[in-house]
Amino acid sequence: MSANEISAGLTEKVNEYRMMSAPLEQAMRELEYAQSLLKARAEDDISKTVPALAALADILDISSLDLLTAPDRLAFLQEAMQRREITAEEVGHQMRAQVESAQSRDELKALGLGEQIS
Repeated sequence: MSANEISAGLTEKVNEYRMMSAPLEQAMRELEYAQSLLKARAEDDISKTVPALAALADILDISSLDLLTAPDRLAFLQEAMQRREITAEEVGHQMRAQVESAQSRDELKALGLGEQIS
């Protein structure tokens, strides 16, 4: 085989690969978009169901869904507080300012998060 034949064969294989992978790449983009819509809807539903959790997520600049699905929620909160350079007491103060509901602390306790912030 000459160098030109090898080059032409390789070019053909690369083009074939691109042609076959293009629909897969499009499908992956569509799935990622659908997943982002699903996550946004879940986040909205969560914020309506548990406003205290929405406030906590807002204060720490985290996703409430990511928090709820974290293997260790308390570690997730600790990491978020460290990233934001904020203490649990400061989070508690901001929570009281944002959510005036008497049941907000109970809601967070039910999720295993109430003791973390005061």
